Amino acid sequence: MRKVINNTLRIFVISAVLISAALMFIVYYILFHHYGANIFTGSAYEITKSTGIITGVGVIIVPIAIILIAVIGVAIPVSKRLTKHILEPINNIDIDNIKEAEIYDELKPFFARIKNRDEEKAEAEKIRREFTANVSHELKTPLTTISGYAQMINNGMAKEEDISQFSKKIEKESMRLLTLIDDIINLTNLDDREGIDNPEDVDLSLITEEAICVLEKAAKERGIQIFYSKVPTVIKGNATLIGELVYNLIDNAIKYNKDNGKIIVFVGENVDGAELSVKDTGIGIPKEDTERIFERFYRVDKSHSKKVGGTGLGLSIVKHVCACHDAKIRVKSTVGKGTTMYVTFPYNMKI
Repeated sequence: MRKVINNTLRIFVISAVLISAALMFIVYYILFHHYGANIFTGSAYEITKSTGIITGVGVIIVPIAIILIAVIGVAIPVSKRLTKHILEPINNIDIDNIKEAEIYDELKPFFARIKNRDEEKAEAEKIRREFTANVSHELKTPLTTISGYAQMINNGMAKEEDISQFSKKIEKESMRLLTLIDDIINLTNLDDREGIDNPEDVDLSLITEEAICVLEKAAKERGIQIFYSKVPTVIKGNATLIGELVYNLIDNAIKYNKDNGKIIVFVGENVDGAELSVKDTGIGIPKEDTERIFERFYRVDKSHSKKVGGTGLGLSIVKHVCACHDAKIRVKSTVGKGTTMYVTFPYNMKI
């Protein structure tokens, strides 16, 4: 800001010099050249008899020089004082209270953007710290279990009939650990994406059907029925990412459903674009938690989450995949009755 003001005043001084020089040239041209006199070869003072005008170097140049010196002499202290006056409220601004700050209205949007950017950086740093802490905790839990059982077997503390059971628990925790690492890698890759570089034709109805086939066994183990209705729907996107989105939505509907419950899956179109909906008859989500369920490692019911397993990253992956495809996700839920997830891919992503 100081540089801008000083540059403006420099331009003012230079302009004054140029104007003075131009004025001197005009006076010389009119009074001397027009009447045949020459200030460079004539005497210091000369009276033109025909006009009665007193001309000469001193008469013309001295006043102009005085004016020029006066302009420069005034401009320098004025520039310093003006700069200090303009910058004082800017230097003393309270950026956390922009609306009440005594500052020029033209600069308020600028400082508001700075404040918003600082808040975004602070929020990103907070999320990063929380994510690091959560990852450390989530990784430590299965590793502690694996290490404990392995030590018991290695030290001969485990009975012969318990070794098989311990081995199964070690295998289960190892798979949980690998799944968690895979999800973290997926989220890291999604964080680096701003969109889909080379979108391809993706049959949303077929990908959904494949995900249901993979998860059908887990649903049957709890007596959960999956009902699927579809309209052949092809969109533009990344087949692998959309497959993960569909899988995580249906997997969540199974994990947080009630035994012998139902899941209704639909693929088709609405007025806004291609739509995927997954409805369950599960535990539901409290209204105050609806926005937070897409946060990494956030769990509505921690006791239930421990029982059903999972990494707590499924819906975070869903949110990121939606962002990559400019898709919208909305949640409709009633505690104790169930939840419906709607994902809408806009028409500009359709063929």
